[in-house]
Amino acid sequence: MRRTLIRTGFAVLLALSGAAAAPGAPAHAASRCNQPEPPPTCNSGDPDPGPVDTAPLGAYDTLTFVGNGVRVTGWAADHDSSGPLLVDIWIDDAFAKTLTADAYRPDVAAAYPSFGAYRGFDAVVPSRHGSHTVCAWAINVTPPGASLLPHRGLGCKTYDVPVATNIQSYFDHSTQQWMVAFDDNVLGETSFQVRWDYYVVQTLPGSSIRVYDPRTQTFTLSAHDGTGRVSLPLWRPEHATMLTITAPGFGSASTTALYL
Repeated sequence: MRRTLIRTGFAVLLALSGAAAAPGAPAHAASRCNQPEPPPTCNSGDPDPGPVDTAPLGAYDTLTFVGNGVRVTGWAADHDSSGPLLVDIWIDDAFAKTLTADAYRPDVAAAYPSFGAYRGFDAVVPSRHGSHTVCAWAINVTPPGASLLPHRGLGCKTYDVPVATNIQSYFDHSTQQWMVAFDDNVLGETSFQVRWDYYVVQTLPGSSIRVYDPRTQTFTLSAHDGTGRVSLPLWRPEHATMLTITAPGFGSASTTALYL
């Protein structure tokens, strides 16, 4: 009779305390994951990191001086953009021009099928003769909500082009005239100066000793419209050894050795 009363009293205590544990289950097994701040063991998996930015890809292939500018070629693409990428060209640390990478490049499509073939850039950027550094930057496209990545530098290339190149002095048998020809690489010149280095052979008086007296002679040529090949008749002194062409005010010259 006493054991029955004890069990009955224990059941009453459980009912009053609100415990609904199954027979034999410990009281601490009740879940706490629905509380305002659940413990770490209640979390299932890592949280969604959200949008992620990927850096552009690309290459800066060639740089060619074309008289009144430089031709730059290459390609650029970004996994975060289905459209053509923008490429900024800088010359000597100064912004020069923005290009659109939408030229046909089947080699890019072969290497990166998801980009397609129209990811190239091929354009002329205004630039002058002389020594310059030309850099290309692929402009990054950032998805909404993602952390911004920097633009991708595709590299830098340099060129050094004087006022005149490919200088020639030759005798034109059809006109029976000496000619001077060269590539004009500048715009806006007022004139060109042509200087001959040559020598005169002299015999010392009263002897058979021959001496070679070095001399120079300068001619002025009219300005050439635009850039390109210049070919003009110009007298050439005998025993000419050097031909130099300059454009006043442009700060560089081009020289070629002459062979007799």
